[in-house]
Amino acid sequence: MINLFVIVASKGRFKWISGIFQAEEVAIHYMEQIPEELKEYQNFIQVEDMKYPFYIMERQGDFQFLTKDEVIVLFNNTDMSEDEDEVHFNIYTIHSDYRPKKPGTDYMGVLHHDHVTNEFIEKYKEEGTEILVKKRIF
Repeated sequence: MINLFVIVASKGRFKWISGIFQAEEVAIHYMEQIPEELKEYQNFIQVEDMKYPFYIMERQGDFQFLTKDEVIVLFNNTDMSEDEDEVHFNIYTIHSDYRPKKPGTDYMGVLHHDHVTNEFIEKYKEEGTEILVKKRIF
């Protein structure tokens, strides 16, 4: 397996991913390009035994890095909620290195992602992983 290098930023209640890299030296070089006023919010982490494609589950501002099999377990263990508008989590599909144009900033919206709601969970329970293929998660 390969290790990936991720730069996770946290400023107050806001959290975002500033970069994802396969090569540690590229990640370090990118960190050096982050403006001083943003550097203090950045954390450089190594995600072990992870390779592309992989998945990021974001729930309440926290990130978990998952394999395809772990995404299936996540969907299998997510139940419908009483709040129809609740977003259970966001799931990001990562196929390659990611770096925003402005180093250190939050451009996660450009990453392929889905907001997982009751409607999504209902379709998953009916269609299984086929819905994940249709939505280009897998």
